[in-house]
Order: sequence, then structure tokens, then C-alpha cells
Amino acid sequence: IVGDYNRKYSLCGNMCDQHHYEIAILKEDDGRGGSNFFHHTLKSGDMVQIVGPKNHFRLDESADHYILIAGGIGITPIIAMADRLKELNKKYTIHYTGRSLSKMAFVERLKRDHNVNLALYLKDEDLRMKLDQITDSLQVGQQIYACGPDSLLNELDELSTSWLEGTLHCEHFNAVTSKLNPDNEHAFEVELMDSGITVNVNADETILDALLAVGIDVPYDCKEGICGTCEVDVFEGKIDHRDQVLTNTEKQKANRMMTCCSRASENKLKLTL
Repeated sequence: IVGDYNRKYSLCGNMCDQHHYEIAILKEDDGRGGSNFFHHTLKSGDMVQIVGPKNHFRLDESADHYILIAGGIGITPIIAMADRLKELNKKYTIHYTGRSLSKMAFVERLKRDHNVNLALYLKDEDLRMKLDQITDSLQVGQQIYACGPDSLLNELDELSTSWLEGTLHCEHFNAVTSKLNPDNEHAFEVELMDSGITVNVNADETILDALLAVGIDVPYDCKEGICGTCEVDVFEGKIDHRDQVLTNTEKQKANRMMTCCSRASENKLKLTL
């Protein structure tokens, strides 16, 4: 947190270093302004406020083999996972795609520390990452961790429909949906089964905000549907899923939702709160 900017970044430094946090920030001229501020305005010695760290993209260290997939600056959480897997002597492969070597972060570090397990895909050399081929020999016990642009993650999500649940783990750069537009929303009720109360959710507010307003303690963090902190169990009702946490298979089960962004498709939801 610095000035008017509050951003979240992946830690990508040496996990054994207890005195420094290392992050990598992609300079985006057409972004929301944060990266430009950090690149052009923030100087060595300036004070910033940090919160955390928090882990919303947790590595399950019990798997037999790992496929790590990164697109662009999505390499930041992936390289930290690779470092950890190497330390644990686990089997893993890294598949990293970008526009060109000059635009891809940590290439030299990856070649130095993970070269045997590394595959690079460069768009300017017409080397395309073919996700169907990378995952076609997926075996029981393997897990996939991916971070990158929505096109990459959406393709993986489509492929994952035939995989065992819990195989695919993704982290998105940011939320797809923007702030609520009341003209396009409807009000609905949320019945809290454990608390015995019913909460009205207006067209211009989220379920999370409505719950907090009546004193229901629901944990939350990003408020963008990408971290999963505000997840609740759904007892009954049709859900309008808008998060980027649950897989398509998980959404079809209709038993969990993110209260910061997802809504009721109809007039009522029953939550186990």
C-alpha cells in the first residue's frame, strides 16, 4: 500500500531469507496506474505499508509430480513453487510462455536453477505452448499449478473437465468482472441457516457487504473473487458464479460461493452461516 495504490504481488525471492521480501512488478502503461507509479514514482528509501503475507495459491507438497505453467508475469508465484519443489526433491516440469526472451522475467534464474525441468515457449519465434499436449499424459497423483493471462487459464479450465477434482490450481492476475452495476442486477434474500436470520441484498451491494452490515463475521481479503477467502457453503438456491477461484466442475455442484462477487440467480439463497 502506497499513496492511493493498494496492490497484491507474489513473493518470488529466496524463501529462506527472513529479512527481505522480493516481488516483481510488470510495467503496464495501459494498466490501472499502480505499476506505472511503482516504476516511475517510487524511489529507493520511500516508505510503503505492507499487509501479510497471505497465501491464496497454496502448494500441496504431497503430490507425486507437478506440472507448473506460467504465462508472462505469472512466472512470479510459479518460480517460488519450483524452488520449493526442488528443495523437496520432487518431480516437476516448468512450462513458461512469453512474447520474447527480453520480455520474460527470471529466465536466467530459471535456466540456472531449473534448466533440466524447464521448457520455454517464445511467441516471436513461433514456439507455442500446446496445453493439450502438455497435459495429455496426466496421471493419477499429478497436480497442475498455473498462473497467467485469462486465455491460458480458461483453456486449462476447459481441459480440466476430464481430470480428477483437485488436479488443477490456478491464480488469476485480476478479476474479470468490474464493480456492480445496479441497473443490471436484482435484489434478493439470503437466509442464514445457522444464525436463523434473513438478510436482504440490494442490487447495488454484494452479499459480503450485506452480511458485514448486519454483524455477520465473514472473512475476506481481495473483494474481487480471486483469492477465495470469503467462500461460504450454500445449502440451497441457484448461484450466479462470478469468481475466478472455483473450477467449472465445482461451480456446477452449486454448494459453494464467493460472497464478494457471486450472487443469486433467482430471489433467494440459503447459506450455512
